[in-house]
Amino acid sequence: MKKIWLGVLLLCFEALVAQSLIRKAALGAQIEPTANGLQIAKVIEGTAVQLHLKEGDILQSLNGEPLPDYPALVNLMSTKRAGDKVVLSVLRNGKTLQLKGKFSGKPLETSAVSEVIYDQAAYKQGQLRVIINRPKKEGKLPAMLFIPGYTCSSIDNLPDYHPYKRIIDAYVAGGYVTLRIEKSGLGDSQNTPPCESCDLKDEIENFEVGLQKLRSLPYVDTTKIIIVGHSMGGIVAPALSANHPVAGVIVYGTTAKSWFEYQLEMYRVQNELAGMEPLEYEQSIRDQYELNYRFFVEKESLAELAKDPKKEAVLTSQWMYNGVDKIYGRNMEYWRQIQDMPHLEHWKKTTANVLVQFGESDFQAFSKADHEQIVRTVNYYRPGTATLAVFPQTDHYYAKSGTMKEAYDKFNQQRYGELFEAFNTEVTRNALEWGNQVIAGQPVAAPSPKKWTKLTTEPYPGKQDDIYFIDEKTGWYINGSGALYHTTDSGATWEKRYEKKGSFFRTLAFLDEQNGFIGTVGTDYFPKVTDTIPLYRTKDGGKTWTAVDYKGPYVKGLCAIDVVKEPFINHGKTDYKYHIFAVGRVGSPANLMVSHDGGDTWVSQSMNDNCKMLFDIKMFDKNNGIVCAATSADIAQSNALLLKTSDGGKTWRKVYQSNRPYETTWKVSFPTEKVGYATLQSYHLDPTVKQQRVLKTTDGGESWVELDLVEDAGARQFGIGFLTENHGFVGTMNSGYETLDGGKTWQKTDLGRACNKIRIYHDANKQPYGYAIGVEVFKLK
Repeated sequence: MKKIWLGVLLLCFEALVAQSLIRKAALGAQIEPTANGLQIAKVIEGTAVQLHLKEGDILQSLNGEPLPDYPALVNLMSTKRAGDKVVLSVLRNGKTLQLKGKFSGKPLETSAVSEVIYDQAAYKQGQLRVIINRPKKEGKLPAMLFIPGYTCSSIDNLPDYHPYKRIIDAYVAGGYVTLRIEKSGLGDSQNTPPCESCDLKDEIENFEVGLQKLRSLPYVDTTKIIIVGHSMGGIVAPALSANHPVAGVIVYGTTAKSWFEYQLEMYRVQNELAGMEPLEYEQSIRDQYELNYRFFVEKESLAELAKDPKKEAVLTSQWMYNGVDKIYGRNMEYWRQIQDMPHLEHWKKTTANVLVQFGESDFQAFSKADHEQIVRTVNYYRPGTATLAVFPQTDHYYAKSGTMKEAYDKFNQQRYGELFEAFNTEVTRNALEWGNQVIAGQPVAAPSPKKWTKLTTEPYPGKQDDIYFIDEKTGWYINGSGALYHTTDSGATWEKRYEKKGSFFRTLAFLDEQNGFIGTVGTDYFPKVTDTIPLYRTKDGGKTWTAVDYKGPYVKGLCAIDVVKEPFINHGKTDYKYHIFAVGRVGSPANLMVSHDGGDTWVSQSMNDNCKMLFDIKMFDKNNGIVCAATSADIAQSNALLLKTSDGGKTWRKVYQSNRPYETTWKVSFPTEKVGYATLQSYHLDPTVKQQRVLKTTDGGESWVELDLVEDAGARQFGIGFLTENHGFVGTMNSGYETLDGGKTWQKTDLGRACNKIRIYHDANKQPYGYAIGVEVFKLK
C-alpha cells in the first residue's frame, strides 16, 4: 500500500504574520490510507511526538474538521503554521482520544558542507521563502540560481535522493552559493497568490525576485552568476537572462518551439511509447489537432471548448482539466503565454555563455532538434558561446534509465525509487566543468559528457608506465617486460609489435606513424633487468629498434620523454622542427638527454648537481620547461623537488622543494601556459602519515602551492592529467581522483590501480580525449 510522508509533500498558502516568515506546520508522521481511515504508520518527529501519536492510530478530525481522506488532511494542514493550536481526534484501540498541543514547524534543512540560510524576498503583496546554501569558504563566491519545472511543488527540505537536491549539493560541493526561491504560494511563502493561479509572466517575475536576491548577497561575486533551468525552467531562464546579464545559463530538457507544436509532437511520441497501434495513435493526434489549435492559436476558452462532449473528454482525460480554468494543474493563461512567448528571441538577447543539456531518453522534452536549435540560435548571434551536451540513456529527471521506452515504462510503473537511484552524475559533472570555465573567463569549449573506459589489453601483473598517441586512432603503450603494443583503432584492439627480454620499457614518444623513441629504466633498480641501453629509436612504427648514440656522460636510465614541435617556414610552407628532451632516472643518477634535430643526434648532461632523481619533464618550448625531481637518492632523506630551465636545460633553478622526508614529485601536467599541476609522492613508512598532496602553479611554474588530495596512506600518487585549468585527474596506487574546481575538492573515479601516466589530447574540433595507463589501460571519451 502506498505510504505518504506528511510534512514533505505539503504545499501551503497563508497570510503574512510578521516580517519573519513562520514555518509551515508538519504533522511529523508517516500516513497510510487504509479501509478504516488515515492510519499512523510511523511516528517521526515534531508534532506527532509532542502529541504522543502512536503507530496504528486512526485520524478522525483535525481542529474539529473531519479527515475522510488524505486530500482533506493536506488541505487542512495547508492552513497551519508552527505554533498554531492543534486538537487531533484519533481512534486508538477502539477508543476516541483528543490529543492537544501546538504544531511544530517543518524541519529545516541541514548540510555538512554549507551553511543553510532561510531568508525571504518581497513579491507582489507578500513574501516568498528563499533558501540559500553558502559553502564554508571565505570571500566572494560564484553563485547559481536554480529554476525548477512547471509543477507547483515546494523546493524546501528536499530528500537527499531528489534530483534537484543532488544538483544543489553538487554545486555547493563545487564552491557555489546556491539559491532557491519558492514559487508563489508555496512552502513558507505568505500572502502571495496560489501557484496554480499564476501565469507564466508571474512566474518569470517570481524568479526575477530570486535573481535580485542572489545579487544582493554580500558574499556573492555578481559577475559569476549562473542560472540553471530544468524543463519549463529552461523557458524561464532565457527570459531572465535576456534582460538581466549573467555569466552563464544552463538548461536541461526544454523546448524551443510553440506549445501548440510541442504538445502535438509529445502526444505522438508518448502514444507510440505506450504501445498504441500506429493508426490508433495517429487518429488520436488528429483528434487533438483541432482542440490544440482552437485553444492555443485561436484563444478559445476552456469552458467553450468543453461544450463539445468529445473535446471535454479529451480535456478531462489528457489535459487534466479541472472544469473551470486550469489544465495540467496550472492556470490556462500560463500555457497560452508559453505558446506566445518568443523563446528564440530571448536566446538571441541573452549575452551569457549557454550550455544546453539533452537526455536522449527524455520522453517529455524529447526533441534533440529543439536543443540544437537553441545552440544554433545563440551561436548565430554570438559565435562560439553556446554548447550542446548529450547524455545517452538519460531521462527528463536526470536518471540513467535505459532507452526512451525503458524510461517511459519505469516512470509509468511508478518505479520512482529505481529512477532516483539512477541519477546520472555526468550531468552535474559536465555542468560544473563548463561553469568553472565560464566563471574563470576561459573560452568555453564544448564539453561533452566524458568518462574513463577500461580497454581490453593483455594482462600484466604490475604497473605499466607509458602510453602515446599521435592521433585519435594511432597509439602505442609499453611495460616493464620490454613489450610494445600498437593500435590503429583508438585502443579497441592491440597487437604486440615488439618485445625485448631483459629490458624495462619506461617511457616513449612518437613524432609520427614511423618515428619514435623508447626510454628504459636501466639496470640495478628492478630485478631481472639486464638492458643497459637508455634510449632506442624506431623508423618503422615500432617493428624494429636500434640503440641511440649520444655524446656526453653515461645515462643509466630514463623515466620521461617530451617533444616540442617548433614551426618554421620552409620554402614558403610551414614545416616543423622536433626538439626532444628525455630525463631519468628513479633511483639515481639524474641525467638529461636532448636532441634538436628530430632524434638524429643527441647530447647528454648530468644533473646530479641539481637533484639526485628525475621522473618527468614538460617543455613549453625549446628553452623553457619543468622537471619533477628529488633531492636525494635515499628516499628516507629525499624532499620533493621541481626545477625550471629557461635555456633549454643547460641550467636549472629550484622553484619548489618540500620540507618533509620520503617525498618526490612524479608527474606534471600543464593544461594552459600558466596553470599546471604535479603529483607529490610520499613513501613514508609510518602508516599514520596519510595526507596525499598535489602541487599547483598559476604563474607558469615560478611558484607552487600544495593542495590536499586525500587522507589515505595507500593512495600514493602517480599520473596526472588536466583537460582544463579546473578539470583534471590523478592516478594513485589504489584508485583515481577527479577535480572540477582546480584541485579544491576531489572525488574518486575509476582509473584502475597504479595509473602512472595520463595523456590528454585534443581532436580536430579542439575537444579533449585521453588515455591513461597503469595496471590497466583506460580511454577518456
